[in-house]
Amino acid sequence: MAKKLVLFEINECDFPYIFYGAKRYNFKAITEFFHDKKNISTFTKDKTEGVNLDPWVQWVSVHTGKPSSIHKVLKIGQKLDKDIPQVWESIAKKNYKIILWGAFNSILKNKKNINIFFPDPWSYTQKPYPLSFKNLLDLPRYYALNYPNINFFKFSLNVINFFKKIFLSKVFFYLSKNFLNYLKMIIKFKLKSFNYYFFLDLISLKFISIDIQKKNTDFAIIALNSFAHFQHNFWDEKKYEYAYFWYLNEMIIEMKKISKNFNSILIYNGFSQKKIDPIFYIRPKNPTHFFDILGIRFLDIKPNMTSGGHVFFANTNDKKKCIETLNNICLYGKKLFCIKNYNHENKIYYNFNLVFFKIPKNTKKINKNNCKKYFKTLIDHKTYQKTIKNDTVDKILDGVVFNKSTSDHTREGVLYYKNFSPILKIKKKKIENHVLSSYIKKYFNV
Repeated sequence: MAKKLVLFEINECDFPYIFYGAKRYNFKAITEFFHDKKNISTFTKDKTEGVNLDPWVQWVSVHTGKPSSIHKVLKIGQKLDKDIPQVWESIAKKNYKIILWGAFNSILKNKKNINIFFPDPWSYTQKPYPLSFKNLLDLPRYYALNYPNINFFKFSLNVINFFKKIFLSKVFFYLSKNFLNYLKMIIKFKLKSFNYYFFLDLISLKFISIDIQKKNTDFAIIALNSFAHFQHNFWDEKKYEYAYFWYLNEMIIEMKKISKNFNSILIYNGFSQKKIDPIFYIRPKNPTHFFDILGIRFLDIKPNMTSGGHVFFANTNDKKKCIETLNNICLYGKKLFCIKNYNHENKIYYNFNLVFFKIPKNTKKINKNNCKKYFKTLIDHKTYQKTIKNDTVDKILDGVVFNKSTSDHTREGVLYYKNFSPILKIKKKKIENHVLSSYIKKYFNV
């Protein structure tokens, strides 16, 4: 029998929540998809939220077979060391045909036997292959990096190119047929960000389904992040949860169609999330303008999804001045920023060092006068620099937004599988997530 395997990476999804919703809203496609699958528990030894317990870290572990202490990829958009192989590279060397769609922090080193490479939108240095997918990638990439401060012209141009790509494909017929359903979701849930992310994941599955029919594919990785986004930002608002399960049901229907082209199926969340009382992280509305206010000279900024990002500099001197400036910004004796310095590169990674556990009622914005009792430092520093002038604090707080978070990451995950023989030999009840790649390679006799 031919070796054909598909791995659906439903990032951080909470499976108990999925099964609850499938039953409550009577979405039978979801329960039917999982009923013939077995499962095994997974875990990671990584513990630190926002450092190594993060999807852009854990999925690199899954794809490389290396724990984070070895692969050392700890940030969104960070490149993997070129000497560390990814699981599909070993498989492609044996002349198996590969599709990679949205795999976190993945890089394309060699195009041989790669049918499609579609990077995750936050991997800003990676180009899609073939380049004909560029119009499909530009919109989610622009939104991912700029969503607090969207430029209408740039966003509109990306939207036009995105739908032009759809119009020239078979996906257009699907979209036309289901237009009223999408319109109902927009009317019901407005232009909430989850509507956008769910739609992009569903459209992605449609493109993959069509391309798999056209091309002989032996191994496919298909990563979906919209469910993690919803859980992180809207899990506390029950009025929105129907959207989660409606889109999931639609995506499961597409995943079933895709699965028919493969002998074996894996569905994995990498690790999961737990629901928490809402907390609020600081994020600049416009990172470029924000750093201009601080008088920092830089070449470019690539923000992450929450409260930080990479800053690039023309020279070492500009980088040193930036680090000094950020280290001297304190609020009530606490450092406002946490910084990672890349010693051999002209870049840093910054992160706001504050989290608000409650936003006061009837408060439209946080400022230096009312935020003192609403924040807690993420890192307890033993020593502090002097507090900067109050007017600078006002400028900083005027230039930020507060992102709500409704979940934390957990160290545990679940892997569902069907017709995946290597895992049947596992005697342990739990496996570390980074060993999955070794079982995938065994499946292909690599």
